[in-house]
Parts: sequence; C-alpha cells; structure tokens
Amino acid sequence: MKFHWSKIVLAIVLLLAIVLIVLTLTHKPWPQQNAKPQFPLPDSAIVHMSKAIQIPTISPEDTLHIDTLHFQKFNEFLSQSYPLIHQHLTKTVANGFSYIFKWQGLDQTLAPIILMGHYDVVPVEQASLNMWKYPPFSGTVSEKAIWGRGSVDDKSGVIAILETIEELLKEGYQPKRTILLCFGHNEESTGTGAMAIVDTLQNWGVRADLVIDEGGEISTEKLKDVPRPIAFIGVAEKGYATFQLQVNIPGGHSSKPAKETAIDVLAKALYQLRSKQMQAHITAPVATFLNRAGASSSNFLNKMLFTNQWFFGPIDKRILGASPESNAMIRTTIVPTILESGVRENVIPTIATAIVNSRILTGETTQDVLKFMKNVINDYRVEIKITGDFNTEPSSATDVHGPAFLAVQEAITDVVSNVIPVPYIMIGATDSRNYRKISNGVVNFSALQDSKGYHGINERLPIADFTRCYNFYRQLISNSAALIHP
Repeated sequence: MKFHWSKIVLAIVLLLAIVLIVLTLTHKPWPQQNAKPQFPLPDSAIVHMSKAIQIPTISPEDTLHIDTLHFQKFNEFLSQSYPLIHQHLTKTVANGFSYIFKWQGLDQTLAPIILMGHYDVVPVEQASLNMWKYPPFSGTVSEKAIWGRGSVDDKSGVIAILETIEELLKEGYQPKRTILLCFGHNEESTGTGAMAIVDTLQNWGVRADLVIDEGGEISTEKLKDVPRPIAFIGVAEKGYATFQLQVNIPGGHSSKPAKETAIDVLAKALYQLRSKQMQAHITAPVATFLNRAGASSSNFLNKMLFTNQWFFGPIDKRILGASPESNAMIRTTIVPTILESGVRENVIPTIATAIVNSRILTGETTQDVLKFMKNVINDYRVEIKITGDFNTEPSSATDVHGPAFLAVQEAITDVVSNVIPVPYIMIGATDSRNYRKISNGVVNFSALQDSKGYHGINERLPIADFTRCYNFYRQLISNSAALIHP
C-alpha cells in the first residue's frame, strides 16, 4: 500500500484551519453595556482645577533645588478649596509636602482602599514656551478644556479625587470602609514622598484591599480594528535600571589618530546593543489583553491571531514588536540616553562614557540585563556597571480575577458605555510601585481618554475627561464595599 504523504499533510492543514476558525468564532466579544447616568461636575471643580495648575509645583531632578514656596502655596490652596475634607478627615504630612487624608469608615473590620496621585509636575522647556497655545501655568479654560502643565499628569487625578470626596461630604455620605487619600509631591523625581507615605501607613498597620494610581487610560485610537473604547488597566510595573558603559583608551592629538579610539569602541558597543533585543515574552496580563481586545476586533484575521495565542504566539510577538509602545509591553528594553566624551575638537579623548536605561519585563531581573549586555557587546574594554539612585526590579502583578481589579473594572463599565477593560503592564514608573508592600491590589488607571500633551506641549484636560474622572471615583467608592473583601 502506497502512502500519499501530500494528501495526509493537506488533510492535517485543513483540519487545523477548521479548528482555528471554529475556536476564533467561539471567542465572543466582551459584553456591551450602557453606562449609568452621570453626575455633573461640582460648580467649583473647574475653578479649582485651574487654580491648581497655576501653582507651578515643579519637581526638579535635584531635590535640593525644590521651590518650597510653591509647594506651601499648594498646601494652602488645598485648605482653602476643600474645607469639609480638612474638617472631617485627619491629615498627616509625610516628608514635608506629601499628604495622607484619612476618612474613617463605618465598618472597622474592612480593610481600607487608597486613592492616590501626585501633584508635582515636570518642568516646561524654555525653548518651547512660544509653542504653547496658552501659557503653561495659566490654567486657561478654553475650547472645552483646562490648559496647562499638570492638567493631565497628575493634577487631574488629585483634584478629581478631592472634588469627589468634598461633594460626598456635602451629601452626608459615610463610607462603609476607611478611605485613604495619598498625594505625593515628588513622583516626577525621586518618589521619596510616596516612600514616606508608605512607611507611615506601615507604621499604622495598614493593609489595603485596593490602591489606585495614575497609569492606564481609555483609548479609541490605539487599536483601530476594535470599534469600541478600550480601558487599559495597569496591573504591574516594569523594573527600572540604569547602567554606565565606559571605555578608557589613551587619546592624543586629533592629527594622528590611532586605529581605534575610546569613542570608536563605545560607538560600536552601543550599535551592537541596539542591533539586538532581549527575548520577547507574552506575560499573563498581556495575554488577557490580547484575548479580550482580539475577540472584539472587526478584522477576522487579527481576531484569529490574538485569540489563538497557543498557535500564533510567535506571530503575535512579531506584530507587537513592530510598535515601540507594544514592543515595550513584551520585552525588556535597553536604550542609551546620555553620551559624554571629549573636551576640545582637536583632542582625542581618553574616556568615553554612555548612560543606558533599561525597563525590565516581569520575570527578568537587573542581573539578566547586565548579563545580556556583556554578551552582546563582548568587548572587555567596555566596562559596564549599574549606576543611578533609582533602580527597582519589576513588580508583581495584581490578579485580574481578584477583587481589586474587578472593582476598578466595574467602576469603568459604570461610566463608559460599551468599554472593553483590559489589563496591561505599565512601561513607565509611578509612585504606586511603593504601595505593593501594603497591598496585593495595586491598579493603575485614570478615566482620561487618549490624554493630550502628556509631558509635552499644550498639555490639557478636556472637561469631558474631568467629568468622567469625577464619576469614576464616585462609582469606585460606591462599589468598593461590595466588590472588595477583608
């Protein structure tokens, strides 16, 4: 009997295709739902947001040069703008200008929730001032938005939380569980304010069921083939590590250069480092993200690729690797950020130095990055060492089936119709990484939609976004007792 291998192979391929099509069709889109009726912003909210922006609480890299006058002024602004909060909540100061407000709950057996944010902002480049539509610290209200540095990152979160609590106090609302408001003052630099807050909470014996900080947001732009808003909910943070690469080769006069100089060797090392990437991994949060978003795709091929990762995993990695943002979600990134060498144009330098920054994926470590760099560069003349004051390993991931994530997910679906909530890994660093010491339920989310001007020119907060943030915190507080358990 003669075997027809080609027919057998064809039959297997057809069977596999049928299985993939059937499995794809069984992946139903995320359920659609209508948002609940929304509360209007309190009358004072826009005025308060504008005033908050007008106080330039700039967080410098060198914390010795912090302008304490503006931070004191912000403290006075809080006292004047939120009298009920200061009357009914206890206020604790940490590290000079970071604050904890405690709203005592009715049921002391329930663990607290923490609503957090930071009120410091990044500087504005002097060279870009004439590119701003309105002065960056004017707090101008125009074109249905509030304009200025910090309007998105992160005074939108801080003021939305404060407006929510102040209004609930006016209404006579009493929370079932204790609510802690925690606001850091130097998230954009050292984060020591958040560290001091966490130390204080640890001394109080606090173990929170939920911690929510800035991070993910709603988007209708990032996935064009998904015709619904997607809420990106951060459940983990990548690690952060900085390395120094240094080459030391005797220099001399530029008229008689040697075959290789310190700059040549360093440039080659950096080229090697940028030519190769660390291995890609689809972590559990990203896998869930792809499944949820993919199931709602209007493109059948994309739906098949992302909902059948068991088969198309390598292709999924290639697709995600094509974009800088999605590539950063699936692998540890390594990039040079500072180069230093030379003193004059006619002197070949002896020393060439580069600073390289890495954002480390969950499951890998700083030592893994160091080993990779040494193997890729493979040149004993390039000395590599860990440097910098701010290095941290990747965080653990909050359970997407746990009560903290479900509480945030529920609040989002209450304020945004037909939204698809998806977990993802934060590629940047926030103050919330410190809070994992006191909670397994750290979540990063702001109810902004495709935020405008983040760390850039013409940063602004649409009033529609502000209203959504306000309603999101109201729903989260309302839902928290039922969804989160002690």
